[in-house]
Amino acid sequence: MESQLEIGQEVLVTIKSIGINGEGVGFYKRQVVFVTDAIPPEQVVVRVVDLKKGYAVGEPVRFKKHAYYRRRPFCRHYGTCGGCQLQHADYEEQLRLKQELLKQTIERYADLQPGDYRLHRYEPPLNPRAYRHKAQMPVENTSDGLQTGLYARGGKEFVPVAACPVQHPRINETNQAVLEILDRYRVYAFDPSRMRGMLRYIVTRIGSSRDEIQVTLVVTLFNKFLHKVAREILELPNVVGVAVSKNHDAANPNVFGETYEVLAGREVIDERLGGVRYALNPKAFFQLNPPEAKRMYDYVGSLLPRGESLLDLHTGSGGMALYFADRFKQVVGIDSDPSSISSAEANARANGMEGATFRVFDAGRYLKRTPGASFDVVVMDPPRSGLDRETISGLLASPPQTLIYVSCNPSTLAKDLGRLKKQFCIESIKPFDMFPQTSQVESVTHLSRRKETPS
Repeated sequence: MESQLEIGQEVLVTIKSIGINGEGVGFYKRQVVFVTDAIPPEQVVVRVVDLKKGYAVGEPVRFKKHAYYRRRPFCRHYGTCGGCQLQHADYEEQLRLKQELLKQTIERYADLQPGDYRLHRYEPPLNPRAYRHKAQMPVENTSDGLQTGLYARGGKEFVPVAACPVQHPRINETNQAVLEILDRYRVYAFDPSRMRGMLRYIVTRIGSSRDEIQVTLVVTLFNKFLHKVAREILELPNVVGVAVSKNHDAANPNVFGETYEVLAGREVIDERLGGVRYALNPKAFFQLNPPEAKRMYDYVGSLLPRGESLLDLHTGSGGMALYFADRFKQVVGIDSDPSSISSAEANARANGMEGATFRVFDAGRYLKRTPGASFDVVVMDPPRSGLDRETISGLLASPPQTLIYVSCNPSTLAKDLGRLKKQFCIESIKPFDMFPQTSQVESVTHLSRRKETPS
């Protein structure tokens, strides 16, 4: 359909819902219009700033009607920093909006009706602020020295942020103390326009069980004086380990380089969920909101039958595999990242779980070699991109009796469920607010193998 809009045109739009990135969604003459910083049922005069195939993008010019639950954001960087998307909405309404987003996405892209599955409601998390236990913050040179920040919404513009209110406060304090040390040693941030400078990111993680802090400096090149820097950082309160990772490729979108080196202190910090200990190295994947992760894992546990064997695809540091290891005689965790598998193996040893085996393997390739039906239960927590075709094909070719899909992206979840429902019944979906104040929707889907393949 040919667009009814032009760049720069101003039109009145009534917001009907929110999109996957937290933007308001409305219509102009049946054409979809995405509007930043708008929430339903607001009426907004919108200036069209971009036209794409099938939709337009607009920015608010003025609001003719505000939502009753609109609130003043508690962070002064809101609107420029791209870290949060929904602080302008009352928190209870954030949950309602994300619940509706999940429902609409599942029913549209998985072609499911409300009676086909059970959708649970959100339970408010323990802490809707200061919940992030890991921060990966880029740095920039200023006239006053180094500055941490985050990137602007929808771009790569640097936004200076000294203290982020959704990060654990000890992370903010540690980062500022690290900057003071780096300034004394005249360490400069990497400037890609001039290809000069050393420091790219400061990565800081704090354990929720003992408040141990791990600091990793991501640099373009290594210099011996960084050993002195690391020893000073190690003297900061609660810091138990300092590492460095070299990422010299300016075009590399990843934060870390391929490897890391511990310069001072310990390689790992101690994290605990329930009775399970996780020893996390600097690159190991682990949930950013441990208290809510425990609540989610406990819920997953309520869905699992006791059986002989469990397969954990995309296991990361062995999160779910180890949490449920005492229920199964055989537990296997698969991940394509060697650092994560190294961490998972160390975690298994630390917990005395010799029955848990971890392998560096692509999930789809592993299912080709070892059919999913050879396990009683398969659990998986894939990246935002969802499952690749090979993994889905492997699950369809040999479906396990019980399949648990932990997702952080409703769109890819829905598309995957649309294919998986050929061999699985979708029993229920339960959302968890792992990332309050953002548009991200984490959920647990419970699937069971069909007794008969639908015609």
